[in-house]
Amino acid sequence: MKLQQRAVIVTGAGSGIGRAICLEMAKEGARVVVADIQQAGCDETVRLVREAGGEAIAVRVDVTEATQIEAMVDAAIQAYGRIDVVCNNAGIGGAALPALEASEDMWDRVMNVNVKSMFMVCRRVIPHMLRNGGGTIINTSSASGFIASPAGCDYTASKHAILGLTKQLAYEYGQKGIRVNAICPGVIETALTKDVAVDGGPFEQLTMNAPAGRYGQPEEVAKAAVFLASDDASFMHGAAVRVDGGSTVY
Repeated sequence: MKLQQRAVIVTGAGSGIGRAICLEMAKEGARVVVADIQQAGCDETVRLVREAGGEAIAVRVDVTEATQIEAMVDAAIQAYGRIDVVCNNAGIGGAALPALEASEDMWDRVMNVNVKSMFMVCRRVIPHMLRNGGGTIINTSSASGFIASPAGCDYTASKHAILGLTKQLAYEYGQKGIRVNAICPGVIETALTKDVAVDGGPFEQLTMNAPAGRYGQPEEVAKAAVFLASDDASFMHGAAVRVDGGSTVY
């Protein structure tokens, strides 16, 4: 039970990787705040956690809205009295277009959801962690945080930016007891990626030519997140852990 009684917030937790993180952390004893913009997805994740014997509450949140982030954090404090771990997992894809074809509106949307939201969540939770003597933040970037790809300029830029934010927060708060790291999935097989990235999608060649030669599963990312959240990763600050089947090894 590597996360026994630790209070964890997971955003983007209504499906896919976020749901898997909630389930894996709950297995390790964490008390989970399941946060997502889709209430039905939140409720289903909570049901699955509780069925497995874990503890969880659901909070609907739009991570681009500061007032909703405040409400999410307040709900976590009210339910569990503290915040030990935050997984900034919420994110969206872009238009998958070259720069000259991408719109400013889509650029702003991707940056707000993928990057600015993490900045706002961190600003809200770090004071609580400092009062508690420390904590752990895990930011979901991507293999696209290292390479250019068919993902498009907005998505690729946002995932690179997440790594910069992660390093800077680690630099600023590491000696105050807060560890900040990033997790960088490759193409993971979920309901959301099935139609756009898997089974003949634009990343098939990149994925199948990589050392693993297959798509990843949400549970494989979740296990890495549990490691980063646990004391097993106590000497890791500002790291970018790749769970991408080796797709960025070249």
